[in-house]
Amino acid sequence: MALAKRPALIAPFVTRPSEKIIDRKALGLAPATDAASGLYLLRRAEGDGDKTVVLQGSEVGYAFVEETLPLLKKEGIDLNVYYVASAELFDLLPPSKQEEIFPKARAQEAMGITGFTLPTMYRWICSDRGRLMTLHAFQKGHYLGSGQAHKVLGEAGLDGESQFKAIIRYVKERR
Repeated sequence: MALAKRPALIAPFVTRPSEKIIDRKALGLAPATDAASGLYLLRRAEGDGDKTVVLQGSEVGYAFVEETLPLLKKEGIDLNVYYVASAELFDLLPPSKQEEIFPKARAQEAMGITGFTLPTMYRWICSDRGRLMTLHAFQKGHYLGSGQAHKVLGEAGLDGESQFKAIIRYVKERR
């Protein structure tokens, strides 16, 4: 069935033995199966939510869940957090379903965090302020070095602590 679609869809699984398996339910995160829609609400704000953050890329998503989310909870910051698993899968959904999952109003208020380039976030982050606040791999104006993932994320300013600081700035400036 997946190969009959255009584009053809294949879901490879890569094991990462050194990474801890996250207990999504305990953290209040959506089930992994929600990724099949391409973009999904990873964590729904418990109240009205202080704002919206869109994550794109497993490296920034993992850093967010492992490091940033506990810091935000400690500070009482309540966000709607979306995760972009595949823009192509999201494109296969009818427009009404896309709007149900990710309302245009969210794109107007969101900031983003991506391991890719800033333009890959333009679809999800539509305000000038949100784009200015968005963290991306080339925000420091150079290509990143290679090495251990946490070191590269730190160099890029995409590690959990950097994400936390950027989100705090975003929330405080938007209140």
